[in-house]
Amino acid sequence: MISDRTLAKMIEAINKHMPAKSKTLSEMLKEDEPTIKAKDGNEYLIEKKEIEFIAKYVDELDWSRFNLPVILEMCDIHGEIVVFVRDKMHAEFIEKAFGYNRYTDGILSLYLYEMGPIRRKLKTASQVMFRVTR
Repeated sequence: MISDRTLAKMIEAINKHMPAKSKTLSEMLKEDEPTIKAKDGNEYLIEKKEIEFIAKYVDELDWSRFNLPVILEMCDIHGEIVVFVRDKMHAEFIEKAFGYNRYTDGILSLYLYEMGPIRRKLKTASQVMFRVTR
């Protein structure tokens, strides 16, 4: 059996693609080639058309508070895969853009199949984070 510490290290390695620091929607709209620097040191290009798509659903007054990328947290809960959107602004955007509105304790919950349309539309502007609960 894998120890909790070993499992935590494995998950940390899997999540190295996550951003070291987010940028706001307003910052990224101003950039010609918007990028995010990941924890692994790589820079990832965020497609402008995806940023513009997000901007259509987020109030302009909130652009300076809306951080990118959109984080989708994939969790294995007792053998069932559930996707959580913990950031309130990300959840509100997903509700407006994709129509998903299943909330538990203020956190948007998605079934795995519901993540497909989001990832297809936001290939570069969304990232999947992995978490294991025991």
